[in-house]
Amino acid sequence: LEARSRSRESSSSRSTSPPNSVDAFANPQRRRRGDTVSSEAPPFANLNLTRTISGASKHRRSTYDDTKSTHTVQSRHSSVQDDVCFPPERDQSKTYLIDFEELEEFVAESHEKTPVAHPFQPPFGKQKTHSEPKIFHDLRASKTNASDSDVTDEKQAMDQIKKTDTSPEIELERVVSHTQYLNRFTFFSSEIDETIHAPELGGLLMPGESFRDLFELGPDGGVWWLDMLNPSEEEVTAICKAFGVHPLTREDIATQETREKVELFRSYYFVCFRSFYQEDPQSEDYMEPINVYTVVFREGLLTFTFCNNPHAANVRKRIGRLRDYVNLSADWICYALIDDIVDAFGPVLRDVEHEADAIEDSVFTARFEDSRLILRQIGTCRKKVMSLLRLLGGKADVIKGFAKRCNEQYSMAPRGDVGLYLSDVQDHVVTMMSNLSHFEKILSRSHSNYLAQISVDNIAQGNKANSLLSRVTVLATILVPLNLVTGLFGMNVRVPGMDGPNLAWWFGIVGFMIIFVAACLLTAWKIGLLADVVPEREEEL
Repeated sequence: LEARSRSRESSSSRSTSPPNSVDAFANPQRRRRGDTVSSEAPPFANLNLTRTISGASKHRRSTYDDTKSTHTVQSRHSSVQDDVCFPPERDQSKTYLIDFEELEEFVAESHEKTPVAHPFQPPFGKQKTHSEPKIFHDLRASKTNASDSDVTDEKQAMDQIKKTDTSPEIELERVVSHTQYLNRFTFFSSEIDETIHAPELGGLLMPGESFRDLFELGPDGGVWWLDMLNPSEEEVTAICKAFGVHPLTREDIATQETREKVELFRSYYFVCFRSFYQEDPQSEDYMEPINVYTVVFREGLLTFTFCNNPHAANVRKRIGRLRDYVNLSADWICYALIDDIVDAFGPVLRDVEHEADAIEDSVFTARFEDSRLILRQIGTCRKKVMSLLRLLGGKADVIKGFAKRCNEQYSMAPRGDVGLYLSDVQDHVVTMMSNLSHFEKILSRSHSNYLAQISVDNIAQGNKANSLLSRVTVLATILVPLNLVTGLFGMNVRVPGMDGPNLAWWFGIVGFMIIFVAACLLTAWKIGLLADVVPEREEEL
């Protein structure tokens, strides 16, 4: 990470927005602190609980102590603390209190737990890049004149091998690892010119910098944003404890609650919104749900995601474009995140629309041999529509309730102008839902029409086969009696005309058979047994 300049003067010297700019949001208002029980002694104060208390009344033990702590990261969060919500101490100067010592202690204990090979340790500049080749000498046994008694120690033995070994040196170039460390933590602040990315929480800090310096805002206010990708349970617990997040919210994040909702708490509001996996459209996980959890304070917000998604990066790009025209606040960033999630459904809906129109046009023109392909396309498209309906189904109600709370002026809810923007997002969701319902009706009607078309084709083919079989039946009915008559001539019995000198009987019998066949065919034609009625029936259908 390059050196960052925390421009405290930049907040005051920053140019004001022009008169015709879009002043979407005003500066965040301070929340009125209600009376809490933090000043009173809790009834469980006498319990022997090993915990640390934030505030100036009691000092935390030193983070870097000579005696190593016997508690691991898992043991620090006991079952009692998971079930009990310890209220933070009151501070009249801030709307909420961040326990910076808790964060520093967690980072220190994480490094103590994995000091050598941390799976997400960033490659700092002090580490050596092994670019020069490393030489390994051949240690195979060779014949020497020296006896074992001349070798006194291991060093002399190695020197003797080097002197007597005449084989060429084997140069093995060290393979440089191309492992890319995943930046799981991203920090944005209006007081910093650039966004900070790090694979672990401690990597957000520069040497000699503390979390207080990182999260502290200027006198003119501002906003910070900590985005976390696939955090562990220990990291979620430590961060929620440091920021005073309610255990119910922490449980929803740790268990990856799937129900979309908005909950208001004393010092923040919690938003659970669902997106979908869109990195690789050819992947099997495409369109799979992704949960985005947002904890919004007045001065900043925390976001938790457990799968790669482009929403946070898109919002940061949007902030970079509108930074000089919009007064940033945590509520605006939360709105931008929700708006980006909803906008991500737009391209998918356009693809579904084109696919549904193509299927509808090809239903009556497809050949019978393409029935499997058409049915597979209809099934795949309907599955995609149902997935989108499942993802968008609860968003309209959530955003509607969220905007209603904004307009009712709750103490921790966003301001009314944010509710206006959320109403616009709600309109987009309702429009998408109506479009999906329309696409589902098109696909359902196309499916029924295609099945009916296949049924009609099967009936037509059956009628054609029946007509052909009826003709064969008529011919068989005519020829079977004649076969009986001709069969009698092949037997070793006496037949008429066998003693005669001419073939009059033979020609007479053959002529009778021909006349019989002609009469039968004419009769069948007259009654319609041999008429070609199949095309007429197909035209009627």
